[in-house]
Amino acid sequence: MRKLNLKFTPECEQDRALVFFAQALDEQLYDITDDSFKAPALNTFSRTFELQSVALANHRAGISKEALKPFIEELEWSISKDASLSIQQKALCRTHIETFSENSNQADAISRAASGLRIIMSDYFTGVMKSISDTIENSPKNKIDLLNLVSNFIVQAEMHGFPRRHTYHVTQNLLVRRLKNKASFDRKELLSKFFEKFPSNTSEYECMYFVDGPFGDYPKLLAEFKIVLQEASSTWDNLSPDQQRLIDAENIGKKIILISKLKTPSPAHAYKIGSSRLNEFAGIVRFYKHRELFKSEPLALVRDINTGKIYTIHDAPDPMHCWVSHTSSSEEEMLGLMSATHGNLLTSESASRLQRTVRLHRSALKSTSAENQLIDLWAGLEGLVSRPGRESVRVEYFSECLIPSLTLTYPEKLFLSAYIDVCAHAPGSSAILATMPGTDSKFSKFIRVILCDEHKRPRIDLCELLNTSPLLLNRVWRLSELFKSRTATQQTLRHHRKKVKWHMSRIYHTRNSIMHSAKSLPYLPTLVENLHVYVDTLVKSIQKVAKVSLERQTIEGALEYLGSWERYRLHAITHEGVDNDASLTDGNFWDVVFGNDMALAPDRDKEPFMVLPLKSPLVSQPAEVNRVRTPF
Repeated sequence: MRKLNLKFTPECEQDRALVFFAQALDEQLYDITDDSFKAPALNTFSRTFELQSVALANHRAGISKEALKPFIEELEWSISKDASLSIQQKALCRTHIETFSENSNQADAISRAASGLRIIMSDYFTGVMKSISDTIENSPKNKIDLLNLVSNFIVQAEMHGFPRRHTYHVTQNLLVRRLKNKASFDRKELLSKFFEKFPSNTSEYECMYFVDGPFGDYPKLLAEFKIVLQEASSTWDNLSPDQQRLIDAENIGKKIILISKLKTPSPAHAYKIGSSRLNEFAGIVRFYKHRELFKSEPLALVRDINTGKIYTIHDAPDPMHCWVSHTSSSEEEMLGLMSATHGNLLTSESASRLQRTVRLHRSALKSTSAENQLIDLWAGLEGLVSRPGRESVRVEYFSECLIPSLTLTYPEKLFLSAYIDVCAHAPGSSAILATMPGTDSKFSKFIRVILCDEHKRPRIDLCELLNTSPLLLNRVWRLSELFKSRTATQQTLRHHRKKVKWHMSRIYHTRNSIMHSAKSLPYLPTLVENLHVYVDTLVKSIQKVAKVSLERQTIEGALEYLGSWERYRLHAITHEGVDNDASLTDGNFWDVVFGNDMALAPDRDKEPFMVLPLKSPLVSQPAEVNRVRTPF
């Protein structure tokens, strides 16, 4: 995460809650945030649409109602955790789900009944905004609910025509920049102005794209797509100096394309619609020419016809390049993968399958289509593991091949992400950790400080360093709760497994939908990003298991090892003869959190290879927004 350098100390809990809200929005929308801390693909409201869509598709395909079970389970969980729903709304939703899931024998009946849930939720977007205001004012210490509301807001704004790029820029320009540069602020006024950037009405927009290619060769096709090739320089008024410089710079050897009469709620959505139309035009030509003739620059200008205001809009990032591993790319890791694919760690047949997965991973990275990216990644997963015995258990089989590696590496992923951020944003933490006894690494000492009560004094000192970052402080506190005891650790791993399994059902359904009907739901980029993480984790896990094996290993042998360890961890962390709810100690924390002598466990005495947070080259930063500030 990125540091929010405040010029003031928040005077009250409500102000701290607003700072936390701004940081949480920034974190969940930032392109290279760890995937565990990003806004999810769906919220409760959008899950009802998903259930309808999947149920209808399954009914048409003749698929059993049982295939809907993961989607219904996840919806029930989402309702129970939804901070924007009242107690009565939650109770009514649960009753509604119980009724249609028990009494309806057909998937199409479930599809029709799911819409009733949205009646219960009423105006969900307004409810989310009201709950955010109420939580900041009346329950400012309830950071868990506030995090839930941030996710709900991002997803719901997207449903209302405000893409995540819109929410990101509004957050940056209205909240983050204001909190950085002002010595004080009016909390209610600032929050009200933020919500005003998500109006219920639409406006008319015109988009200007900077392009290369022989557009003039296809005047009739351009006219059919309502795309105007502008030969002269821009005639727009009210351009800022930065925007005029953008036109002057991009116009050298470039053409200007105008797409008008786009009625949408936001300029980012207008840009998205215009880009889609431009791509459809290019696709028709490419179909016949069999080569790429057209190129569009990632920056465009969008004008609100009603107000005359002009916005600079940047392309949404490629989902295959959003996630960046914190353990990242040392040459040692690359040599380890080479030993698995071309050395003597794996049998020749297993090494060949791993090579094929790496090639498909490369294809996904090169592709510019989210549909192709998902198909390539899924093909890489299927090619890596052996095929299931029965077609009816495909998604269950592939999930069980994949999930153990994700469950077993989950604690390291969370702690390492927090450790990197604490090192970056609180440099004094290194001195605190250096004073602790023991020869283990600072990473190990960091975990001891968080989890072991015998280190309360350094824990207090560490928390004081994080007072200027409420979001990071809350993340460290949540880690201490998730892994505070044997029971808590076991429940955390089991819950993570359940959520990944739900998500695998969603990814598999989307893969089938693309393959059989060339359709996907709007959350496809998020699924690509998550599947990318899953495949990367599985490949690295197989490599690590093969490395500790005393003989040439097979992929099946490695997967069986991982599956056995996961089953053991999920059932044996707690056992008779110990106080399973007691706080962890220096003597047992490592084995409880990571597993004793497990191939995927980090080395307690070795400092992890870290890549400290940097500004993303994919994100338009205020000082280097390709020469233009985005004035949302």
